[in-house]
Amino acid sequence: MVKKNSYLLSVLNHRYSWFVVFLLWVSHAIYFFIFNGLGVLGPLLKQELSLNNAQFGLLFSFMFMGSMMSQIPAGIWCDRTGVKKVMGLGFLIIGISTLFFSFSQSSLSIYILFFFLGIGIGFSQVSAAKSIIDWFPFKGRATAMGIKQTGVNLGGILSSLLLPVFIGIYPWRFLIGSISLIALAFAFLFFFSYRDFLDGSHPSNKVEHFRLKDSFASFKSKDFMMVTLAGILLLVVQFSYSTYIVLYLNQTLSYSIKMSGFILALSYGVGAIGRVGWSFWSDYFFKNRESVLIFIGGLGALAVALLSFTLPSTPRWIIYFISILFGLTGMGWNAVWLTLIGEISSKRGTGIGIGFSFFVANLGMVFGPTLFGWFVDLFNSFKIPWLFLTLCMAMVSVFILSIIHKIPSHGRG
Repeated sequence: MVKKNSYLLSVLNHRYSWFVVFLLWVSHAIYFFIFNGLGVLGPLLKQELSLNNAQFGLLFSFMFMGSMMSQIPAGIWCDRTGVKKVMGLGFLIIGISTLFFSFSQSSLSIYILFFFLGIGIGFSQVSAAKSIIDWFPFKGRATAMGIKQTGVNLGGILSSLLLPVFIGIYPWRFLIGSISLIALAFAFLFFFSYRDFLDGSHPSNKVEHFRLKDSFASFKSKDFMMVTLAGILLLVVQFSYSTYIVLYLNQTLSYSIKMSGFILALSYGVGAIGRVGWSFWSDYFFKNRESVLIFIGGLGALAVALLSFTLPSTPRWIIYFISILFGLTGMGWNAVWLTLIGEISSKRGTGIGIGFSFFVANLGMVFGPTLFGWFVDLFNSFKIPWLFLTLCMAMVSVFILSIIHKIPSHGRG
């Protein structure tokens, strides 16, 4: 009878785990629609608020600072009380801050609201990653993480394609206000439909006693630090690209906003394939996360290097090729990296380990877009900034190479 009940619990947990993936997928689609939508609306925001490139990037830096400051508390809260409360609160903050942004008229209030939007996003990111580590074993975990992460790509695709069309029909403030109501509705949906993993036999739940100093010990690990440093550079590249590619294509290559949005959407679409593909490869073929990240770093460096040499006369198919290659790498790395971080830190508390890594890695989001915009203003060109991103991607491979011979391929987490 005990064995039968155990088997039934296992089956039910397996089925529910994929419903969890669906919920997390939707959550990522919603919050990233909002984030990327603000980037797509960049030309209108810059004009209305009289911002230069660096100031425009600073708006997003405020968002990333809010995200960064919330991730350590979110990780502690996840380990102590579970994912449900953290994710639910996160989406309440996302919805409310976005709703107020749609009515805001002053630059100061917009900076503050971007900061609070970042807090909500940080809660969502940490709790979602923690949930996947809880609900899935090593084999299949990265694949589930990859499927979850494609919600980000879906949000990017939808905002890149739909907003340029609807801008000519509805005021942008109405569009942002509408999506904020969807975020608020999701907060309640998640809270009433999600349940935390309760099976104490799961490896990630075998934490005898939560101690904050254990988390610091994990953070000081060289392997943990190298993967986290790689995360900083990957986020510098991804968010600099997503923030400025529409401006670059529009201002430098003379593409329309609609065509520029389509190219960005192409990157997100291919990135969705990359997130699942790289994850599946690391689960069932390499059975190793590090080799996949090294490969991603090299191909990503090539993509951004090619972008730095584009001109208005560059054939459009080359731009499409670069967009696809960057999508596979610069937007396809997240699931493998997140899974590796969770597995390295799981013995010391999955949530707090992910929170610490997110905290440090988000330096790339905080300073990346602003630094990239500063380079553009300084050199009055995008060429040097793109080459800077090329170096960042190359260094990702270097950091991961320094630890690959030390970490076993199986059994982590």
